[in-house]
Amino acid sequence: MCTEEMQMVLGVIISLLDILNFLIPVILIIFCTIDIFKIIVSKKEDEIKKLRKDVMMKIIYAVIIYLVPFLVPFFLKIVNNLLPMNYDDSWQQCWNTVKESKKIVNN
Repeated sequence: MCTEEMQMVLGVIISLLDILNFLIPVILIIFCTIDIFKIIVSKKEDEIKKLRKDVMMKIIYAVIIYLVPFLVPFFLKIVNNLLPMNYDDSWQQCWNTVKESKKIVNN
């Protein structure tokens, strides 16, 4: 199952996920900074409350997006332990192989 072509495809997917895992929180932090600046400049109490709520939601989104790659495998293991199923996990072994080879190359 873990052919060379599959490893190339998984390598591209892993690279894209790594880039998104970095960029999305950074972009959300930039937007939060802009909103905080608007809060400082704003004189209207209603607008300050709305912007404060927006900033908090963006911070929560950034944390959730950053934690998704760690939480999904964790929950999948829990579900698999609770509901044991027989399935072909060769794709997961291939995924882990590609991910480990990327770590070795990056170090």
